[in-house]
Amino acid sequence: MGALASILESLASKAAEYMVDSTPEQLGYLFNHESKFQNLWSKVQELKDARQRVQQSVDEANRNGEKIFDDVERWLTMVNDNISDQATTQLQEDEKKAMESYFAGFLLGIKSRYHLSKKAEKEMEAITQLLNGKDQFDRVSYRSVVEGMSIRPVKEYEAFGSRSDAFNGLMAALNDDNVNIIGVYGMGGVGKTTLVKEAARQIIAKEKKLFDEVILVAITQASNNSNIQNEITEKLGLKIEERSVDVRAARLHDRLKKINKVIILDDIWEEHDLDALGIPSVDKHKGLKILMTSRRLEVLKSMGSQKSLPIDILKEDEAWNLFKIVAGPIAERSDLQSKANEVAQKCAGLPIAIATVAKALKHKENLHEWEDALEQLKPSEINFRGVPGAVYSAIEMSYKYLKTEDLKSTFLLCSIMGHNAAIEDLLKYCTGLGLFHGLDTVQKVRNRVLTLVSELEDSSLLLAGSTPECFDMHDVVCDVAISIASRDRGWLALGKEDVFEGWSDVETMRNYNLVSLQHTKVSELPDELECPNLTFFAMVNRDSCLKIPNNFFKGMKRLKVLSLEKVNLSSVPSSIGSLRSLCTLRLIDCGVEDIVMLGELVNLEILDLRNSGIRLLPKERLKLLDLSYCYSLKVVSPNVLSSLSRLEELYFFHSFDRWEVEGTDNLIRSNASLVELQHLSRLTTLKVRVPNEQAMPEDNIFLGKLERYKICIGDGKWYWTETRTEASRMLKLKMKRSSNLFSGIKLLLRKTESLYVDEAEDVREMLDDPVNQGLPHLKHL
Repeated sequence: MGALASILESLASKAAEYMVDSTPEQLGYLFNHESKFQNLWSKVQELKDARQRVQQSVDEANRNGEKIFDDVERWLTMVNDNISDQATTQLQEDEKKAMESYFAGFLLGIKSRYHLSKKAEKEMEAITQLLNGKDQFDRVSYRSVVEGMSIRPVKEYEAFGSRSDAFNGLMAALNDDNVNIIGVYGMGGVGKTTLVKEAARQIIAKEKKLFDEVILVAITQASNNSNIQNEITEKLGLKIEERSVDVRAARLHDRLKKINKVIILDDIWEEHDLDALGIPSVDKHKGLKILMTSRRLEVLKSMGSQKSLPIDILKEDEAWNLFKIVAGPIAERSDLQSKANEVAQKCAGLPIAIATVAKALKHKENLHEWEDALEQLKPSEINFRGVPGAVYSAIEMSYKYLKTEDLKSTFLLCSIMGHNAAIEDLLKYCTGLGLFHGLDTVQKVRNRVLTLVSELEDSSLLLAGSTPECFDMHDVVCDVAISIASRDRGWLALGKEDVFEGWSDVETMRNYNLVSLQHTKVSELPDELECPNLTFFAMVNRDSCLKIPNNFFKGMKRLKVLSLEKVNLSSVPSSIGSLRSLCTLRLIDCGVEDIVMLGELVNLEILDLRNSGIRLLPKERLKLLDLSYCYSLKVVSPNVLSSLSRLEELYFFHSFDRWEVEGTDNLIRSNASLVELQHLSRLTTLKVRVPNEQAMPEDNIFLGKLERYKICIGDGKWYWTETRTEASRMLKLKMKRSSNLFSGIKLLLRKTESLYVDEAEDVREMLDDPVNQGLPHLKHL
């Protein structure tokens, strides 16, 4: 008995050691371990359910091209660590040990039960904290600012001494909490935009805690509140569904109050109400700075500029230094230097003039060419839209020095296309006008257009756009180009600031070769317009009540390009059917539904019906058919696509996707099958979505012939937006097994530059497939 008593005393002492606090809580670790593990498993399941909901939201956000918040990413990582297979296995082993110790007897399992119960409670506390953390997520993601829009070095900026006062004043205002609206003013081409961009870049680089980004919005003469809102929201990565300007302003206002950014409203021509745009007033948000540029000080003052800074022309030595930098060594060649200096002086200290002239002359090695340039740089007597005479002469000289007629014609066309214009639209215009002889395919024309745009950018007559697919033009250069085209080529090109009531001037109208009315205020259109020489007519409508009379186009027999945007064409004028020379037809956002009359357009090659209400596909002999954003297009009759034997480029972007499965009896088919595309031997470009992968034909070798494509296969809810990368070959796949990939898709993978894969179970096998040759062109995965 003495030995047994000794053992019991020892065990009791050990039990007391673990119940030193002698509280019900401590005793609970010993007697309630089973309920503690049951509660733990309940919490684990609750956490798994929460993870599933959050992960679902994250997956949806990723498909929509949105960024996931860092705290959400961290939360998912911690949850996955807590309920991983390894962690779950360990919990199961702990529970088993606790039960084994229980059946081994109270005193014999006391230490094990105590520790395991306490561990289970700690695990439950950790899981409870994770569950509480999930409740902090109002949303899991945000739409990031489009790549390429964040501030970057301004390559054309030079720190001229004469600009130091303005630049230092601008930097001081950006640092001043009491100044939120800042203005910079000066004549066109003096460098206002360059200065504010560089100042904003530097303030962000040095003071990242104050501002995280710059957004540049080109206002221009044609901008209205809706246009400006669209550009701000796009660059913020903000998605606003509402159409009402007032509602959009309220949404934008709420968003801007929560961020620290610099917004540049560039090139303001007239007063805009910032509140009406959705930009918070200065007393409501100190984290937002508004930089405005204008040619007119009074405009800046009317918009509440708290500090307005003037930008003057360059001093003579600064102008000469800039000229030498742009023109290169030839400007300092001993036999040319004096003439080069005179040329620089003729540019009147305006950077835009200096840059264009210096680039035009940088390869001119003969003295007589520089002397001729001096002659051409005599200040112009033309006073067009307030462009200084010296600047006008400089830009006109640069235009004359363009080497080819192709360059000159393309440059002038660019001037009527507005800011950040699409190269694809320029392509459609050039094709329609037949500017480039001997180019028999759309792709060959595209190559020429891309080459010419690049050359014009190198000449400083064009600027790079916000994406590789766009280009831009300085307002002053645009004004000079329009003036030249009006004077020399019989063009009528008007913008938002213009009012046109010249329809009744019959003789003048008969002499026009091109008419472009971009948001121009026009009087009621005549019943019939007699323009026998007109080859190009474009109009972006500003008046929803404006109607186009049925016979309006009847007197335009030579018309080759017709482009209408936001014009009410629920009933298409029958006179369009009489345009037998028409090659390019663009009816954008015009409400078009019935286009049967297009069958009469025997020379039509480019048909662009983006954002229209078209319900049936036309049967035409086309080279390019763009039906993007035609949400109402639900039916493409069988065999219509296969009849487009000349088709080279087909765009169904946010449009028809109800492809029939191969093998369906033609007699009962109600829609087109992708098999029909096999008959299009010239097809090189395709943008299409195929939700039902079964609709992909097994023998789809035609896919291997494509040179440009954006193809989505599978039922993924892809966020279909134009990429801002340079990838022209994009493939999106949502297919469980790569064994489902057909030979044609594998051929596409060889050339794909941007690849998106969703839920594939064997991505590695797909990427390693020898048929794909290692995806040699892949840039983005």
